[in-house]
Amino acid sequence: MLPQFKQDFWLLSREAKGYYAWAEKERWRFHRAIWRNRGRCGMCDDIEDPRKLVDVLFEEGLGLHPLLDIAFEAFARAEVRLALRFIPQRSNEERLTGHLISELEAAIHLVANSFTARSQERYGEAKQIDFAYYDLSQGGHVEKETGGDFGLIMSIDLPDRPKLISYAAIQAKRLSGSTSLDKRQYDTLTGNFNEAAAYLFYDCAFDTLAPPMIFSAAALTNRRNAKDETASFSTDQSHIFSEALPLSLWLVTKLGIGKSGATTSDFSNAFDLFRHQYRRNKTFEISRLAMVSIGRPFSISRDPEIGLKIAL
Repeated sequence: MLPQFKQDFWLLSREAKGYYAWAEKERWRFHRAIWRNRGRCGMCDDIEDPRKLVDVLFEEGLGLHPLLDIAFEAFARAEVRLALRFIPQRSNEERLTGHLISELEAAIHLVANSFTARSQERYGEAKQIDFAYYDLSQGGHVEKETGGDFGLIMSIDLPDRPKLISYAAIQAKRLSGSTSLDKRQYDTLTGNFNEAAAYLFYDCAFDTLAPPMIFSAAALTNRRNAKDETASFSTDQSHIFSEALPLSLWLVTKLGIGKSGATTSDFSNAFDLFRHQYRRNKTFEISRLAMVSIGRPFSISRDPEIGLKIAL
């Protein structure tokens, strides 16, 4: 654990929220998700003690790759800050998504020097971790129903890992025990982005304050089709805790290896996809774009027509 993050993770541990609450309620799911990455048996020791498992996770990382562990720690720290500082203020989905994106950028900035130093040790050359944000609406009007929806692009370009560029279109929802999902929005999201469509749930139950939990929109297909005569369908905390993953874990173990979302051979393909989808319909749900690059910095310059020009 990086020294600058200890206070945040210790507070999470003291209050038994976030990862601790999820692991307590879904210890088997947590155990499999974490220890499978470490090459350890899912039925081995410590399954009775989820708190100890979470402590080890934050102290030692996922064990997948030294630089990906640093990225995971940054993502997890952003989740901690969101859960303990912003969700208790009962903000709406749009504001929570804005806070999450800001905390991701801040955490990535804080780990940048450690990431570069570790890459110098490992490769003999300095690699970088970087974050960029792009406002697709550029000041335009976005309907209230858009909520906290955003696009996410992740690039991993490290010498000892396959180069990967993946992306997801994410619809964010507040979760207070249960939540209702609009079928029309679901159909729009999946129709435009297919396998890249995903749902992110902000746990607003004060006794758990779990990390933002995410899974593919396809995981909700049966619920969406259960009652065709209704305009919405629902899900609840129990279902989400048992099927979804914390965003930080999903980014590294799913999106970061191409098992979730969609992949492309070039960053500009993903970037342009979101821009073109928004231009087709000015009230389209995905109006914000968050981007993470692990291994290379973004090239960002001002452009009079599009505001910022972002390349990788």
